[in-house]
This record gives sequence, C-alpha cells and structure tokens, in this order.
Amino acid sequence: MGDKKSIHETFWSNVEWHAKNQGIPMCVICHSRTKLAREHKANITLKREQEIAELLGIDDYAILFES
Repeated sequence: MGDKKSIHETFWSNVEWHAKNQGIPMCVICHSRTKLAREHKANITLKREQEIAELLGIDDYAILFES
C-alpha cells in the first residue's frame, strides 16, 4: 500500500493547501499550534475543526479529511 497518511497528516495537509491558495497565513489558522500543525501532529476538537473550515471559507469541513 505504500505511504499512507494518517488522518492528522491528511487534515493538516489539506488545511495548508487551502490556506496557501487563499493567502491565509497558517499562524492565523493555528494560533499557537503552528509548529505542531507544520509537523502534522496537532490534535484538534471538532469545534476547532469547524472554526478552521470557516476561516478557510469551507462549508463542508469533511473535505479537509479527503485524500
């Protein structure tokens, strides 16, 4: 199967992609978790996930978990 990303890696990779494409600095998205987010290790609550999706202008935040 090769290198399969964890759910954390998938989420944070998608967040980074959307933030970069919209010109939103990751520090705005992650607050104090920037280093953890860059390392794709930060755990977040569903509420925080929804807040991140709203910052990125994403209505269906499940898209952040798609590979």
